[in-house]
Amino acid sequence: MLCELYSVITNPRRVVLVSSPTEALSIISAMLALPGLHVLPTPIRAVAGWMQLLQRHPVTGANVFDLRIVATMQANGINRIYAFNSDDFKVKVLPNSWC
Repeated sequence: MLCELYSVITNPRRVVLVSSPTEALSIISAMLALPGLHVLPTPIRAVAGWMQLLQRHPVTGANVFDLRIVATMQANGINRIYAFNSDDFKVKVLPNSWC
């Protein structure tokens, strides 16, 4: 989610080299210009899916961003994610998956 990226790179508690809002928007714009990169839409069913996931996995704080990514993926039929923070996508409560 681009919102999470923006949140992280503009937060001095999360990164050493903090981006200003203008720099963050520039970084996101550059990413969106990459060939082959597709930003998934957030269909209305993703909101319902996100709420169902929250009922099964009542996360708090920033973990809600990762759960929303999963809900958006599910609503778009995406089964796999490649991430630098793969541990954030492992279920802390249930052994198999967020789903």
